[in-house]
Amino acid sequence: MGGQIMKFFRIFALLPFLVFSHAEDMYLIKGGMTFLPDGSFAKKDILVDEGLIIIVEDNIGDVGAENIIDANGKYVTPGLIVFSSLGLLELSSLPETNDTSSDIYNAGFDPSKAYNPFSQAVRLNRAKGVSSTVHVPRASGYFSGLLTYTKINEGYKQKKQGPLGLVTSFGQSYDDSRAANLLFMEDLFNYVRTNKDDNYADMTQFMLGTANDYKFTSRDFKALLKVLNGEIPLVVQVSRATDILNVLKFAESQQIDLVLWGAAEAHMVADEIAKADVPVVLDPLDNVPRTFDSLNSTYENAIRLDQAGVKMAFYYSQGAGSHNAYLATQSAGNSVAMGLDYSTAMKSITSNLADIFGLVGVGSLAPGYDADLVIWDNDPLELMTNVDNLLVDGMDQDLSNRYEELTDRYIKEKELPNSYRSRE
Repeated sequence: MGGQIMKFFRIFALLPFLVFSHAEDMYLIKGGMTFLPDGSFAKKDILVDEGLIIIVEDNIGDVGAENIIDANGKYVTPGLIVFSSLGLLELSSLPETNDTSSDIYNAGFDPSKAYNPFSQAVRLNRAKGVSSTVHVPRASGYFSGLLTYTKINEGYKQKKQGPLGLVTSFGQSYDDSRAANLLFMEDLFNYVRTNKDDNYADMTQFMLGTANDYKFTSRDFKALLKVLNGEIPLVVQVSRATDILNVLKFAESQQIDLVLWGAAEAHMVADEIAKADVPVVLDPLDNVPRTFDSLNSTYENAIRLDQAGVKMAFYYSQGAGSHNAYLATQSAGNSVAMGLDYSTAMKSITSNLADIFGLVGVGSLAPGYDADLVIWDNDPLELMTNVDNLLVDGMDQDLSNRYEELTDRYIKEKELPNSYRSRE
């Protein structure tokens, strides 16, 4: 009875909205197996209007929506959120197409300002169910830059959020001792906390007697202050178990929020990570040691972290740059094959990213959230599954992409040779 009363009040609250809505802007998705915020799949109808999810119910009757999508026998999930260089990198072999790096800034570098919504990689990933990306910076200084968020809808205008976190690395990646790097970070943070004079920001030393080869600028120091003030977390790319423990201790001593990235040996110290309530961003497919820091890499990394109670977000790091960002579904699917709970894997490429980095209004299919959703013809984590529809901010997106266009160009029988066929 209580559930029916609540349903009545939800529909009653919706009536004034429906009266004034424009039917041509409304979408009604009928009967899809919907991935709900609690991690379960259930057959639901979803009403979308003015870019938002209005209601998710067992059966929504005729509300006058002109756009009705039959999702019976299909799966409906939130749009995928990927960590990538989408819109910033076209071909890794051509430096002129790479906008992910900077030699001028490091901590304050925000690559999202160079985002190209018409990148071929963006078109491909949209066709594979990706609705938005967290840009991964690659600045050459002590810090890699700021994580930021962009929706990859069609057109010139995209919604952005951020900064979400400040990225750096710890471990084998630097020439100096790990101990020296911890001391450097500690001295740098102490300097930024105590320095109130912006005139010092562009000096080539951040503290008397200490050479600063990284040449921090005022913009860099402002980004560091966001970490120190608790506005954003420090995101540390780290692999070795002992390094992870040292980073945890450093974050605790500095009283800053922390996110671990990569963390190949995190499974060895999973309980300590869980106790510190620190999330981990990783690729479950990373099971081959690439450095001496990751000798204990294993497919069971994600499973053991989950068993310890660590919140995770997944990405795909197995090559081909931005074009393959959508294969985060493959990483998630393989984690399920290795024993991870399905709903945990699905959340790790949708809602967990939003929770970890404080993204607003995305990652879940619930009333009030942005209408970013995917309609799949089968299990979203199966390799052969295709996307039938992708809505971003309540707008059905064009799923055409160059891969399909080239396939059509070369397999169709036409009078002219392939090399003479223009794009249709």
